[in-house]
Amino acid sequence: MCSMPLNELLAVFAIEPSRMSDAKAVATAIELDSRKVTQGSVFFACKGHAADGRDYMHAAEQAGAIAVVYEADDADLPKGRINELIKELTVPAFAVHGLNDMVGHAANAFYREPSSEMQVFGVTGTNGKTTCCYLLLQALTALDMKAGMIGTIGVGGLSSDGADQLSASGLTTPDAIGVQKALAEFRDQGFTQVCMEVSSHALDQGRVNGVDFFCTLFTNLTHDHLDYHGDMASYGAAKQRLFTDFHSELVITNAADDLGSRLIDVARAEFIVQYGQGGDVFADEVDLGAQGIRLVIEGNGVEFELSTPLIGKVNIPNIEMLVATLLALSTPVDDIQRILSSIKPAPGRMELFSADNQPNVVVDYAHTPDALEKALHSIEAHCEGTLWCVFGCGGDRDAAKRPLMGALAEKMSGYPIITNDNPRSEQPEAIASDIQSGMASDKALVELDRAKAIRYAVQHARAADWVLVAGKGHESTQTIGDKVLPFSDREQVTQALAMQEASA
Repeated sequence: MCSMPLNELLAVFAIEPSRMSDAKAVATAIELDSRKVTQGSVFFACKGHAADGRDYMHAAEQAGAIAVVYEADDADLPKGRINELIKELTVPAFAVHGLNDMVGHAANAFYREPSSEMQVFGVTGTNGKTTCCYLLLQALTALDMKAGMIGTIGVGGLSSDGADQLSASGLTTPDAIGVQKALAEFRDQGFTQVCMEVSSHALDQGRVNGVDFFCTLFTNLTHDHLDYHGDMASYGAAKQRLFTDFHSELVITNAADDLGSRLIDVARAEFIVQYGQGGDVFADEVDLGAQGIRLVIEGNGVEFELSTPLIGKVNIPNIEMLVATLLALSTPVDDIQRILSSIKPAPGRMELFSADNQPNVVVDYAHTPDALEKALHSIEAHCEGTLWCVFGCGGDRDAAKRPLMGALAEKMSGYPIITNDNPRSEQPEAIASDIQSGMASDKALVELDRAKAIRYAVQHARAADWVLVAGKGHESTQTIGDKVLPFSDREQVTQALAMQEASA
């Protein structure tokens, strides 16, 4: 359990306690959520996108906060509102301009700079973050390093037999305090490496401020999150901050991506390695088979062959990224070949499910036009029969991508099936209609019950066919209206295949 004298914590903000009693106080916790405040906490009242922490300062005091640090900018509040809120408090309150950007640094200090004692690998990009982190986690573990992961599929590491020991986090990148707390727990448990997904939201909101990155990696930039960022330029600028606002010893970037190739001119790093065509390390002579991928790696003065059970062309850049990173870490080629020969996909990322005399089914998190296109194109290379695509689009999110995904599914699959994918507060029928607006024909089946849509595809596809179930990947819930219901594509696919096998 961490603690820190209040005056040391305030020093991060260049603030001195106004009373001697405040200077002697000790913070036993720091929190951004007033509901998590306990006796001895310091509450950071930040302006959020969904809520304003300053509205909860009194609640934090009642829960036991010994001090409040609040955002000084009152441009979004009625005149005098901050003064009214402060008058309600009996604990000391300190104003800070730009508090969001400072919380990470304060948390880093509170948890005694955990990232400085480990090698932290930060991965950003539209698609591939989870897979790249999970592949790197497996590789580092196979090299007898004690490695952990912070990302979409959870926080934790792998057991000695390679089994996941990940606890659900709920976010791709936790909030600024959650990041430092997770890093501190890894440090205290003896971890030496941490693989972290870094989202554009996290970079924009300062969630990784204070992290000392050893290596930063970039996958790609494609259409997504424009409901938040507004346009691709702003979205790309947010991603780029991982390389311009932070210094790292090593940058691994995608030479085949426009932004990735430009990073070599702006990234703050000791060494920069590019992977992919035109880069320092790239794949050649690729062979896609039913059991995985065989390819030849060239670059950095080496050339060697490797085979992996990973499937799909979409995984080739991920493999190139992993190999480029391992070579940069001076990993012997025979170790790289050994690691890739038994590596597993991340849960719900191009994850293959199969049974005798049944269609092959792939569960993937693809929920953007680029990711869906790559997933379909990848599976097409393996498929001897007809390709099916079960997909939808999330509600209350970027609606511009819906017709684009509809057009791709119609063009690239023989049997597109439109279904629910976390409709949230929107009407599922309206989302389906938006998707259909990008289709030129009426060949798509609309089945909004996602479980029924999956079962239909598995039941009607032939043994030579392949089915892509796209959009939710590893997720274990589905949000419909204000209800969060248990739902797993992976479980539904397993059950559907078992039902078909039993009836055969």
